[in-house]
Amino acid sequence: MKRILVLLDLCLLATVSFIASPAFAESGEAGPELAPEVVAHWAITVLGLAVAGRLAFQAFGRAVPVDNFPTVPIYMTSRQQYRLGWAAFVAFACGFFLLLVQEHREVLILAKPLNIIPDSISAAIDGRSTSYLLIVTAMGTVYLYLLAYEKPWNVLLMMRDVIRSWISVPQLAKRIMAQIRLSLHVPQEGRSAVIAASNGVVTEQDFRKEANTPDRKWAETGYMKWWLTEALDAGGDAIFFAEDSFAFNALIDDFNKAAPDVRQWKSGAVVPFPSGDLPRTIDGLHARFARLVACYLIYRYGSHKDLNAAARGFGITLSEAPPANPLRYWIVYVIALMASVYVGVHVSAILYDLATGRGLTFAQDPNLALEWGMYSVSNYGVAIIVILLLRLLAGTLDADISRSHLITYCWTFVAAFFVGPAGLTVAAKFFAPPMYSDQPVLLLYYNVLKWGLGPALVCVYISYYLDRQIYSDLPNIVHSSRTVGWRLLNCSAFAAVTLFLLLPYLLTLPPTPGDAWSVEKLRFVASGTIFCLTLGLALAAQFALRAAGPAQGATSPPPIASPSPPLVSGSQ
Repeated sequence: MKRILVLLDLCLLATVSFIASPAFAESGEAGPELAPEVVAHWAITVLGLAVAGRLAFQAFGRAVPVDNFPTVPIYMTSRQQYRLGWAAFVAFACGFFLLLVQEHREVLILAKPLNIIPDSISAAIDGRSTSYLLIVTAMGTVYLYLLAYEKPWNVLLMMRDVIRSWISVPQLAKRIMAQIRLSLHVPQEGRSAVIAASNGVVTEQDFRKEANTPDRKWAETGYMKWWLTEALDAGGDAIFFAEDSFAFNALIDDFNKAAPDVRQWKSGAVVPFPSGDLPRTIDGLHARFARLVACYLIYRYGSHKDLNAAARGFGITLSEAPPANPLRYWIVYVIALMASVYVGVHVSAILYDLATGRGLTFAQDPNLALEWGMYSVSNYGVAIIVILLLRLLAGTLDADISRSHLITYCWTFVAAFFVGPAGLTVAAKFFAPPMYSDQPVLLLYYNVLKWGLGPALVCVYISYYLDRQIYSDLPNIVHSSRTVGWRLLNCSAFAAVTLFLLLPYLLTLPPTPGDAWSVEKLRFVASGTIFCLTLGLALAAQFALRAAGPAQGATSPPPIASPSPPLVSGSQ
């Protein structure tokens, strides 16, 4: 992987050096849009996009630890969900790379009126000089390196982990393993097969003992081995059992090696090795077989209905209660929206006046904040309420599409993208200046459709953090003082990314007739308001909502059992 990045870096540097050379410049007589600097910039972008897509695909498929066992994620969700998940992450990685190397100049354009950027830097950026292109190349290389660098602090791979959680990786596998550990009820057919194969080592009574006793765990381990062997003999899943990370054949060998020791211990003979080794061996085999069973159930039965039926046939129950009504939280988001817009308009206007040498001016027009609040509610507020209503209706459907978080967030993004501008169109038609209200409705809707990106991103964000409190297959939000700093950073980063995506539209806002603000101040205040609005809604999603109790369908952790006594004289 490092060789790929080094080769890419050399290729990009060679491209920049060649295209920016005088010989190439003299040979090119194309218009400004095909200037050598522009061609070099796009060459960097295209090469980087190809590598970013490849690295993102590889990063999404890296193993995930499940009970300290590295497990390939493709076997912890349905194949359709996995394909959708890696496609979403590849699109995110490539899209963010494109924004990084092509659209970062928008941030500097916004800051130009504040006179905080030296003229030499502005000239280099505007002219796409060789030094500037080298900096862009370095930024792109660092970005690609981060895609290949597996560390907990890597923010790019944090997004990968979020998308994985949307397809229940690894939460669903862990949930099945917990059910096997706590409440496996072995069917009679499985009991008979295990008892017959054990030649008297396993008895019917072993299946009725406490779940944490070695006798019960060994009996359940034998059942899982028999169940998996039956699945392998049935054919059709050879690829699954050949997966290196599962080491199925080695697992069977370890079980067979432990069987004589278990037989000796249960016969009452003295075990010829330290007594604590046998319970740990049984626990380890039980966990490894449980991981394999969980992944096989998920891999083999893609739909929610089939998975539940197969799990019941195996001996566990995965059904869960329906989530709470999401529509009841709409007032929280609307209040946060209004407050954020009001603060954003005033603070942004004051900061702009202060930065441009006009002093600390607190007297800003209050009507502008109210007006912008109305348009924000029409755009963001309408989208949020409609999405919550649609989620309430979707929750009544007993279908796989309504239970897939990733699909839910996909249609949430699309619906909010179109619904938000529809509400904004109605508000502009009745309350906006004539330059907007006099336009035909369809044309006006088309012109404001670009402002649907903000509501789309916000609705996905608040839906995800709402789901984390009401669904058991998503990680819970940890409401503690230890996570406050991280959650604040998360909200700020989301607001910054949203602002970055909307900057091309914010920087082209036309002046409104009769507005006392200059166009530069208008665009700066609009950008600051978008940041505060997004930040306020993110804070509401992170801090304002609290689940009434444990997530629906969540499994309580088992009590910590005291260490087992030395096993030297058989079972009691």
